[in-house]
Amino acid sequence: FSSVRHTAEELEKATKVACADLGLGEYELVVGEEGVIGVDTVSDHIHAMCSANGSNMTAGWKCFDGHECTDHTLALVVRAFLEHPVAKKMFCKLRGMTTHFNHSILGGILLNEGVPERSVTIFRSLNPRRITTPGPVGEERANKQATWYIVNQIAVQMYDVENPSKAATAVANPDGSVCKAHQLALEEWSIVQESMYLLTYAKTAVDLLQHTKKVIANLIMPVVGRLVYTFHSLTSIKFERQTVYITNEAVREARELAYKDLVRRFFNELQDCKLEDFAVATFLDPRYKSFKFKYAEKWMPGRFSKKQAETWATACYVADWKPKGMVVAPDVKGKVRKPSSKVTEASFLCDSDSDDELEVEVEPADAESDEMRECISMPDAKADVEVQQWWRDHNGRFPSLGKMARQFLGVPASTGGVERAFSAVTGMHSDLRKKLEEGTMQHTLMAAMN
Repeated sequence: FSSVRHTAEELEKATKVACADLGLGEYELVVGEEGVIGVDTVSDHIHAMCSANGSNMTAGWKCFDGHECTDHTLALVVRAFLEHPVAKKMFCKLRGMTTHFNHSILGGILLNEGVPERSVTIFRSLNPRRITTPGPVGEERANKQATWYIVNQIAVQMYDVENPSKAATAVANPDGSVCKAHQLALEEWSIVQESMYLLTYAKTAVDLLQHTKKVIANLIMPVVGRLVYTFHSLTSIKFERQTVYITNEAVREARELAYKDLVRRFFNELQDCKLEDFAVATFLDPRYKSFKFKYAEKWMPGRFSKKQAETWATACYVADWKPKGMVVAPDVKGKVRKPSSKVTEASFLCDSDSDDELEVEVEPADAESDEMRECISMPDAKADVEVQQWWRDHNGRFPSLGKMARQFLGVPASTGGVERAFSAVTGMHSDLRKKLEEGTMQHTLMAAMN
């Protein structure tokens, strides 16, 4: 970029040229009298790679021993919801009016400066307490939906009238209203509202699995169990001060599509070795030792159960980690840690409406027991405990089991995990290269000799 300005267009062009040089599609554009002609398949090629990476949970992850990209897979589950014809139509309309909605906000400011009395009339109409909505709808429903309805029907249209030069062409919209094709009726806003409240759970799940600072392999089974319940059985959602009921038939059908896709990807097609890794990681999370795995047991009968997770974890510990002639060390109290004020993960996974809940089973510890039995006998840790710190605090009590836990909990299972691995490898490679430089080696040897 030494000879060009760092504009967005130049950055995009340089990026696509670099991608094409690496074999990621083709890029060759020529500007002539007829405009810009040529070929540009870089974006499509990269999008295809991302889709393939998520559609098959193991694709693209061979360098990490086939571990799963779970956050991308959940994104594809959401796509199954949005591919329902009615839901797809509603969200296409929303995308179409996004720019124009921003214009309406700007238009309100301009109207307020130029024609104050008209602006007051418009914004008074946006107050949900002062509007009436057609049909027998309740106050609770109207408060949310009617506001958006008025914004769509009045504010955007008024801005078109006052600013015809910023509207679409007369050929595309003879009446001068560009939002006409994107208008949503009250029932359509209901579909959008119910869909967005449902998909909020999926967004929370993806956010948890994309975390860049915490381990997430232990969260996959609890998170997926929570989403199975959401897409299968949830009939009402508490949002802010409202209770939203899932009543629209199109939303129920879209939810069923997402439910079937979720079960197919995370249960029916999940490899045994991956299921074992996820189950052991969850079992070694001190918060979920007594997690019941109800949905996994339902969809994989005879193949997986809570007892099976304990068996896998114990067998792995005995075979690879348990020292011979081990004597249990005395209990070492960990550092007292202040509970985190953010409990999004806890509130998401331990919702009282979910069937996948925690069941505390405390058994008395035996003096001759090994670390695994001692750990199982402990009650579950609090929901806001940081997992890695818990194992560090209890390293004196579980030295061998702690090493096993850190290995299973460190499995990269999301984009964030892989990015951390790449970052670590890059850092080590960079440090090694610096150490092997001639000047660095001479300085090191000179310091050693003196």
